[in-house]
Amino acid sequence: MSDALFDQLLNSQQLVIAMLRIAADDPSARVGAWDLRDIAAHLAATERDCYVPRIRSIAAGQNPTFDLFTNDGSDFSGIHLDDALDEWIATRLMLIGYVKTLDGEQRALIGHHERYGEVTVDRYLEIALVHDQDHLRGLEKIAGELTR
Repeated sequence: MSDALFDQLLNSQQLVIAMLRIAADDPSARVGAWDLRDIAAHLAATERDCYVPRIRSIAAGQNPTFDLFTNDGSDFSGIHLDDALDEWIATRLMLIGYVKTLDGEQRALIGHHERYGEVTVDRYLEIALVHDQDHLRGLEKIAGELTR
């Protein structure tokens, strides 16, 4: 894998954050059942509680098996939007830095995911990118409505 995926992860994160900030002044801004704080906290928690430990487990050669991760039922009410975004930024930078230290053999090791089948470190980063993009689509709708 080239640095392209790392760049895509950082760029998608920046876009999501920009969309969250555009709509942050509108207390009614929601994507489905979630307000903007919930979305930011969900993204930070997913990076911290899912992507980081799972990628580390794969790279350690543990041949792990993963179920579908969800934190949809989590209570994010005590978390501030900016704090969640700061955590998400820091965790993503740490994760990318970690993956850059891995050699090709470590990045080719696999885990097994109930939805995605065999997953390597790189494949899990691609899953993270798709997750970003899913949230970005919902946020783009909000931003579009606010700028009309």
